[in-house]
Amino acid sequence: MKLASGRSRRGFTLIELLVVIAIIAILIGLLLPAVQKVREAAARMSCTNNLKQIGLAAHNYAGTYDSTFAPGSNLSPNAPTQGYTIGPPFAGPYTSVLAYLLPYIEQQNVYNAIPQPYFQLNSTQGAWAYSTAPYDYQSGVPSQYTNGTGYLKIFETRIKTYECPSDSPYSTTTAQTDWIIDAWIVTAGGSYYIDYVLNYPGFGQGLGASNYAGCAGYLSDPQITGTKAANDSKYLGIYYANSQTKIVSITDGTSNTIAFGEMQSGRYSGNGYRFTWMGAGSLSVEYGISNNVQGSPWSYSSRHTGIVNFAFADGSVRSITKSADTNTFFAAAGANDGVVFDYSLLGQ
Repeated sequence: MKLASGRSRRGFTLIELLVVIAIIAILIGLLLPAVQKVREAAARMSCTNNLKQIGLAAHNYAGTYDSTFAPGSNLSPNAPTQGYTIGPPFAGPYTSVLAYLLPYIEQQNVYNAIPQPYFQLNSTQGAWAYSTAPYDYQSGVPSQYTNGTGYLKIFETRIKTYECPSDSPYSTTTAQTDWIIDAWIVTAGGSYYIDYVLNYPGFGQGLGASNYAGCAGYLSDPQITGTKAANDSKYLGIYYANSQTKIVSITDGTSNTIAFGEMQSGRYSGNGYRFTWMGAGSLSVEYGISNNVQGSPWSYSSRHTGIVNFAFADGSVRSITKSADTNTFFAAAGANDGVVFDYSLLGQ
C-alpha cells in the first residue's frame, strides 16, 4: 500500500501573483505600440493602393477620351440657382472627378444610375445635392425637406477605393449641424465652399464619403482675374473647374505633377465635416498641407503619422511630409509652371 506524501501543494503568494501581472502588463505595453505600427503600416499601404487605383482609372479615362483627363469638377454657367446655392457660373451640377472615374474602378453600375446631365459640361442640370427634392434649401430646418423623396439614393453608395482606412469619415459627422461638403472652389478672394449638406438622417447623413480629391493646383478656375490670379495662375494644376487637361499639355512632366491627394475628415469651427465622392472634386494647394490632428477642410491632410499620400500624374504614389516646403509643394501641384524642384524638400 502506497503511503500518502506528507508534502502539501502550495499556490501563488500574493506577491508572486502581482509580479506575474506586472510582467504581463509590461509585455502588453511593449507589444501594443508594435501592433499599432503594423496596423498603421497596413492602412498606409491600403491607402497607397487606393491612390494607385485612382491614378490608373484616370489614365484609363484619358485613354477613352482622346488622352484627356476628366474634369476636376463640373461647374456650369447654365445651371440654375437653387435654394442657397451660389449663382452662375458656379451654380452646379458640382459633379466630382471621382464620379467620372467610377466606370474605371469597377463601379459601372453606380455610374449608370447617375443621370447623364450631371456629367455634361455646360449642362443645365442643377446642383446634385439640390436638384432632386427635398434639396430645395439648405438652411438647416428639417421641415423644409418635406416636399419630396430625397436626392438620388445612389449618392449614398460607399466606395472603398475612395476611403482611406486610417480615417473614419462617418464617425466625425454625428450632429445635425455637421457638414458633408459636396463642392468648393478657389477664387481671387480665397478658398470657400460652394455647397454643403447638413447631417440630417435621411438627407445628408448617408452620403458616400471620400478621402481623396483631384489637385487643382493653386487656383481652381483659370478664368479668375486680379492680383491673386496674376501671381499664382502659373501653378494651375490638372483637375480644376471644368478642366479638360490633355496629357501632352503637362509640360512639367507627369512624374513631376500631383494629380490626386488625401484629405481627412475632422472638426472645424465646432462642426464635424467630411467630403463626398460625388461632389468633392478638386482641391487647391493654397493652404498647403495641414499638420492639425483634426485636419482642415481647406487643406490636404491625413491621419497617417507625419505624411500625406499623393498620386502623381504618371500613376505613381508618393508620400509628402506634413512639414514639406510650401513653395516646392506649389510647384509639384502646377502642371506647366516650369519650376524645377528638389524632391527632398517634399520630404521624399
